[in-house]
Amino acid sequence: MPRIMFTLFPEMQNLDVAGSQVENVNKYTFEHAKELRYLNMSGNRLTVLNNFIFKGCDKLVRLDVSSNRISEVKEKALVDAPKLDHLDLSHNLLHELDERLFSQLTLLTYVSLAHNRLQVLHDDLFVNCSMLAYLDLKGNQLEVLSDNFLKNLPFLRTLVVENNKLKSLKIPPQLTKLFASFNKITSVYPENSDKSQLYSLTLSNNNLNSIQNISNLEGLTILDVSFNAIGPLNLTTFLKMKKLTDLNLEATKLSTLEHGLFSQQTKLRRLDISYNFLRTLDITVLTATSSLEKLFIDGNNLVDINYDHIPELFPNLTYLGLFSNVWNCSYLTTLVRFCNRQKIAVSTSKSYGEMSHLTNVQGIYCASSDKERIYFRPEAAVAHIDDRVNRDEDDQLNLLVANMTSTQYEYKLMLELLDMIRQVNATNWDRLDEVRKMALRAEPEGCGEYGSHAAGFQVFIMLILTVILVINVGFMLYVQHNANARRAIDRMILFKRGETASVQTQLEDI
Repeated sequence: MPRIMFTLFPEMQNLDVAGSQVENVNKYTFEHAKELRYLNMSGNRLTVLNNFIFKGCDKLVRLDVSSNRISEVKEKALVDAPKLDHLDLSHNLLHELDERLFSQLTLLTYVSLAHNRLQVLHDDLFVNCSMLAYLDLKGNQLEVLSDNFLKNLPFLRTLVVENNKLKSLKIPPQLTKLFASFNKITSVYPENSDKSQLYSLTLSNNNLNSIQNISNLEGLTILDVSFNAIGPLNLTTFLKMKKLTDLNLEATKLSTLEHGLFSQQTKLRRLDISYNFLRTLDITVLTATSSLEKLFIDGNNLVDINYDHIPELFPNLTYLGLFSNVWNCSYLTTLVRFCNRQKIAVSTSKSYGEMSHLTNVQGIYCASSDKERIYFRPEAAVAHIDDRVNRDEDDQLNLLVANMTSTQYEYKLMLELLDMIRQVNATNWDRLDEVRKMALRAEPEGCGEYGSHAAGFQVFIMLILTVILVINVGFMLYVQHNANARRAIDRMILFKRGETASVQTQLEDI
């Protein structure tokens, strides 16, 4: 990046060079960038941030170097930007960070280290960043987040640690939002739960078998513990969570819902109890949740529900999830008509719910008789695990192998086609040679006009065969060239496993 840019425009405050193929920045580049406040260098080819490269950026408050190839940030790379408030280092190749990297950045409020390859974070990494309010660590390989690490951040409000390898997690009282889905968490421990400010907690897709430890978090308004093998819930589980507005219990192996379980959830607007083992459901269990707007009961192998009470119990209900149950078609038709009259939507809101390939009513599976019913296994029905954030590497590799196999099959077809063309050409050469010999023979005396016509006909045949031969040779060369090109590309494909459980394909420069 040319340093003359700031020599010519010393008053420049905003600079956006995103996606400009910048490969290197030296310590003199920003020497005259005295007024620069916002710098966006995302989507370039940077591989390292060296010491003192932001020398001159005394007023820089926002720095975005995301989506580069940065594998190392030197200890003093950021010391010359003491007013930095917002830092984005996401989508890079960082394995570790020097514990003194942020020591001079006392005004930091937002840091994103998402989608790197970090395995360990030093306890004192943010020891001087007491103003930090938002920290994004998702998509790394962290196994532990120490108590001291979080204690050093007294004003931290939002912590994102999704898609890591955490096995346990302590929740400091200063947090207001915690996103910890797609880990291996077996236990969660709120510290000073009576002083906790947490109102949004997401723990889906972990290894929890109990949520009793979080039952004292009275300030929660959003709780997502879906895709955990929690099992039966104690009647006191939600007793203190009177502020809940959104509760997700999808695929938590619930088999029954007892009267009184939701007795304090008068503010609840969204409840998801889909893909559990609720063979029967008494709607009156939810009597206290009169503010419900969306209710998901999909995937429970339900045969019927007492839907006549719905308008009275839930006057604000706008959506009812009915998919993947075992309704009788006649019963389901009546139920859907009832919902339509009450202006309650029943169309699927989940990509894995619709069963349009089976007998259905508005996409909702049903059976005409008991013998035809298909009973769904909840654990199989929800095996999607949201591939937006947790794509399976083996599936991706299998896809690439399938593509490679397809390519090899195309090569085989090309070779067979070439052999066929060669055989045709060989036959044409033989025929052409025979015609040529016939044309060169001397015309016998006495043949007269008939012999002359025969010779002319032979020449005409020879010309046709010559044209066919030229076309075949040209086509053969074209096909062979394509086959060779495909082989060359095939050899240059490199497989690289990324930190987000995906597989990328790269081409080497020839």
